[in-house]
Amino acid sequence: MKITDILKIFFVLVLLVAIVVGAGAFAGQQKQKMQTQMLAQGYEHFNKGELEKAYTYFKNARATFASTLSLYRTLSSSETYVSKDELNELIVTVCLSIAHDHFFNLEENSEWVNKAEKEMEQLKNSANAKEISRTLATARGIAGLCSDFKAGKYQQVMSKLLEIEKNALTTDQDFFIFEIRMLIACGKAMRNPEILNQARELLFFITTDAGIENDKTRKLWGILTN
Repeated sequence: MKITDILKIFFVLVLLVAIVVGAGAFAGQQKQKMQTQMLAQGYEHFNKGELEKAYTYFKNARATFASTLSLYRTLSSSETYVSKDELNELIVTVCLSIAHDHFFNLEENSEWVNKAEKEMEQLKNSANAKEISRTLATARGIAGLCSDFKAGKYQQVMSKLLEIEKNALTTDQDFFIFEIRMLIACGKAMRNPEILNQARELLFFITTDAGIENDKTRKLWGILTN
């Protein structure tokens, strides 16, 4: 075979590789655009408090991960993108946020805790998996408290609440807001002013010293005083 023929074959192969890589990169670029749009819509709904809609968008954004997306990101390495682990963590967080919205209304609603547990399977290799697992365990315990409260087991709720508090992360704001909510509920149900004073002191602490002030803490003041 002549050297010119070898060169022709080589150039044809290079051209074919370039076409395949180019097509893959283009497909990956389209997936990246889709993911960026879905994440933007998800964050928009999240900030509006429309958590279930945000959950749907984040799940759809995760579905865009593919080999073509990895290829595109490799070729455009100067850009910063959301990783699959980061998106998985976000999805679990949204599930728990939805669960806590139900808990604030003293509803057991284990559905979203179960979804969070299922999503945790995607986070086995995540650096934050241990902390998220503790937050999930706390949420599972809270679901049980709501069930006990509904059954009128107020003393049992108070006892279990202390145990959950010991195991909760100090950064778990959702738990501490729920703790105050449950103290108010038990204090009123048991007609115990000491428990209500405890709730008032904790609420004052988190809104002043800890600087946690949001829609739920404002609602807690209303629930406490009415």
